[in-house]
Amino acid sequence: MGERGQAAVELAMVLPLVAVVVAGIIDVAAFSIARVSLENTAGAAARVAASTDRPESAVTELLGRAGAGSSDTFSHEITRDGLLVTVTVERTRRSSWSPLALLGPRTITADATAAIEPISGP
Repeated sequence: MGERGQAAVELAMVLPLVAVVVAGIIDVAAFSIARVSLENTAGAAARVAASTDRPESAVTELLGRAGAGSSDTFSHEITRDGLLVTVTVERTRRSSWSPLALLGPRTITADATAAIEPISGP
């Protein structure tokens, strides 16, 4: 009878630590996925900015679609340098379910450069 009680006490002591470690691993994986997604979004934003005569509104619309349904906030900066346009995108992630949320929101930054395309029109 004493061994079963000891096992229950050991489980009660270790289980919260295991739960925090598992939640941390999940949060790091989610952060990595968000990083790759933001890099892809920055690349798409650079291509859109390079192929339109109104890059600001086009990039704003693209980022609005990328952030739809999440509590994350996006900001961006567009820089033109000769024949190149660089878009820097910043995403602030808020995770409410993870123990790492106690550290506060985390910011991810990605940038991409594209060659400005000639705009043809009527």
